[in-house]
Amino acid sequence: MLLELICFLCGAGLAVSGSLTFWPIRNWWDFYIPVVLYIGGWIAGIGVIFAIEWLAGLFVNKKKPYDKVSKWARFWFMDGIKFILNHAHVWQDIRGASKMPKREKYLLICNHRSKFDNFVITDKFGKSDIAFITKKENAEIPVVKGLLPGMCYLPIDRDDKIQSLEAFRRAVYLIENGITSVGVFPEGKRQTEQVIDHFHEGVFNIAIHAKCPIVVSTIKGTENVHKRWPLKATKVRYDIISVLNYEDYQDMTAKALCDMVHKMMEEHLARI
Repeated sequence: MLLELICFLCGAGLAVSGSLTFWPIRNWWDFYIPVVLYIGGWIAGIGVIFAIEWLAGLFVNKKKPYDKVSKWARFWFMDGIKFILNHAHVWQDIRGASKMPKREKYLLICNHRSKFDNFVITDKFGKSDIAFITKKENAEIPVVKGLLPGMCYLPIDRDDKIQSLEAFRRAVYLIENGITSVGVFPEGKRQTEQVIDHFHEGVFNIAIHAKCPIVVSTIKGTENVHKRWPLKATKVRYDIISVLNYEDYQDMTAKALCDMVHKMMEEHLARI
């Protein structure tokens, strides 16, 4: 990973140069000096990474919607995600990945436990392109807001039904035209308890109109990352429960489909 290398070089560079110049090693008990300098350089490296991610976003055209995922945006976005997951000490247990559609674009449904949910899913499946429907506040975060348009992410204003409908129509377009798969957390907000909140049934109209497979999945453990970091690693389990082809639900309403998927996910989480 390029960002990992940048952090290492910043830490190692400061440890070596500092030990030879402004904070020299004079006695054997000064062994702590390069350690302290390395840590300081590594922390400075994080600042450098934030600056690089922000600068990378400046080269993404935001004047019009992308008709394909930008390789430039995907590289920097996914490298940033890998960096975050590694340094948050997230251990990923991915199950059922072989069920994923190989050629078709799909609508991915998952419960929502933490801001790390998106990271885990994108880290696993992002190379085959997946764009998430996300709240507009996430698209305003300085470090990534320049990259999200190139990733075809779809920010929505939950208080603006017309804008949300336009985002759903755009999601249908992306799937129908084979541009990217779309991921959504139909609860609409994070739910840290061991239950699944009420789903917004409207998101299932995306699959109905796009006539695409629906990947039904669950995630568990991301809600513990911030509690265990930095001293302990966190195991995150991500399960692909089932893939519903269009023929499996073509005669169902969005409400019926929503209830069926909710029940599948609820029952699965109760078993694991």
